[in-house]
Parts: sequence; structure tokens; C-alpha cells
Amino acid sequence: MKNFKLPIRFEAIPFVKRENSFRFLLVKRVPDDGGFWQPITGTLESQESLMGCLFRELEEEVSITKAEVKNLTDMFFTFTWEKGDTKITEYVFGVELSDERPVILSDEHEDQRWCSYAEAIALLEKDNNKNAYREFRGRFM
Repeated sequence: MKNFKLPIRFEAIPFVKRENSFRFLLVKRVPDDGGFWQPITGTLESQESLMGCLFRELEEEVSITKAEVKNLTDMFFTFTWEKGDTKITEYVFGVELSDERPVILSDEHEDQRWCSYAEAIALLEKDNNKNAYREFRGRFM
């Protein structure tokens, strides 16, 4: 049986922490898919765990493997949104990395940027993504 996508998504906020500062990785979607900046996102497929989906998408979208993840926060924020008649729930995690590295982008993205919290908020277009970053700031910064 072929896997199908479920109305469950995750959002990963990759970050590097140095002393009292944080840097965040954002990716820019290709123009045919909106052309906006966002964190790493993915959709859960049948027969897949949320953590399995998160690590699969990190590797597929930005070439970050599970072994390269220094720390993974507990799910700290959720939100729902609608796509057509489908209500989608999105779970947000922080993904701590050891360093700001260039990544290999999938064909879904055209650019990447490591940035400060203020730069991330300015670049993010979707309110739900901005709210996730605000929640991250309140809990971890």
C-alpha cells in the first residue's frame, strides 16, 4: 500500500545557540510554490511517526541528518490552518545544530539564510510561522 499524506504537519525551527545569541535557518520556497521564506516544514505520511517525518524532511529539504542534530526540543507550539476543506494541524519543534552550515537545498527551495531572531520575524510571511518563532523566543531565549 502506497503512503498517503495526512492532515498533520510539522515545522522545524533549526537554530544555533552561541552564548546569549541565537541564529536561525530559513529557506525560501521556489516562486511556483509561493516564493516565501519559512522554516522547514513537512507533511506526515501514513505509516510514519511525527519524528520520522521531521528527520526525513530535514534530510530531504536541507541535507541535515539525524546524527547532525545536537538537541531536539519537545513540541512546544501547535496551530491549525485550512487548505480547502481540510483542517491541518501543525506541530512545531526546535532543532539545535552545532554550527551555521551551508545546506544543500531540495528543488522546493531556491535560497537559504542564517539570521537573527529579528531578521527571521521580518522575513517570515505567514503569521503562523511568526507566532511559532515568538513562542520559541518566549520559551528558549
